[in-house]
Amino acid sequence: MSSLRWSRRTFVRAFGVATVLSPAILRSEQAWAQINKSGAGGLAPPSNGSFLVPIIRKLELDKKNGLDFDINLYSDPSTLYSDLAASRTSHIFGAIYNCANFYVRGVPLQLLFTISTANHAFVSKNPDIKAAGDLKDKTIAATTSSGFYGMAVLFLKQNGLDPRKNLNIINAPPSSVQTQLLAEKVDAGLLFDPALSSMLSQGYHLVGDMNAGIRAALKMQADANVWYLGCYGHKDWVASDPKRVAATLKMWQDAAAFYNENAAEADKLISEFAKVSVDALVLSRKLSITQFKVAPAIEEKGNLDALFGGFKEVGFLTDVPDAAIYYPWTKKT
Repeated sequence: MSSLRWSRRTFVRAFGVATVLSPAILRSEQAWAQINKSGAGGLAPPSNGSFLVPIIRKLELDKKNGLDFDINLYSDPSTLYSDLAASRTSHIFGAIYNCANFYVRGVPLQLLFTISTANHAFVSKNPDIKAAGDLKDKTIAATTSSGFYGMAVLFLKQNGLDPRKNLNIINAPPSSVQTQLLAEKVDAGLLFDPALSSMLSQGYHLVGDMNAGIRAALKMQADANVWYLGCYGHKDWVASDPKRVAATLKMWQDAAAFYNENAAEADKLISEFAKVSVDALVLSRKLSITQFKVAPAIEEKGNLDALFGGFKEVGFLTDVPDAAIYYPWTKKT
């Protein structure tokens, strides 16, 4: 079946697990034309998913790799994913969980490469709340519609906590989580970068080690990558030009290398583009919160499969994707 003919029912089912459908999702099926020339979509600032975009543009890494990177950046994640389902974008840079969610529901996608590891954590200003167990019976603000909330639930359960029994979870968008923390209306909040680093620079502290807890719960290696963002696209787009796919990987690898090797210059570019303070970016690096590691997804299959299994365990996936979700990276490009 062509990826250009997915019905409303198909992507309503795909979003049913973790996202409430907005009118934009329902309208997108009526606008099948690709939204831009390259077909690329991604998360808009201040999302850390946008951090490598100004580097690509400044260094003209797209042109150096024979591409024209006119990415469309979305401030609303639900529209980013609905446009992919409706083929208004051919490939996106977003949460890997959503690729798996669409795939197991019949949308023909392939996971191409990883971009960054998870940078989510619970924070608090209460000195008595330091470890995960200290959250018992506390009030926590979190964006429960976010796919990665599933991993947060796994982390909580690993520490004997259940959001339905011994926690008071208040669902709120990310900006509201920060507001409630600052107003001291909640005991703790679940955040991700750059909001996470920003709050840590204002006297808040991490509660436990979420990634370590996830690794323990899923029996992963102690140093295993806990992935968050990646690149994936429609199979027909991938198959139509393997050289373009390889060039896209190389472009993002070059951008990640610049981020990792030229911290001061990269942080200045990101700060100006995403309107995030340099101090927060420096703190994120110091604490190893946001980490860009661009590699073929199939090379991380073991870690990704473990994460998919975790998402299924907490009810965020109906099934674990089979091996065909991974682009093989074995054909000549």
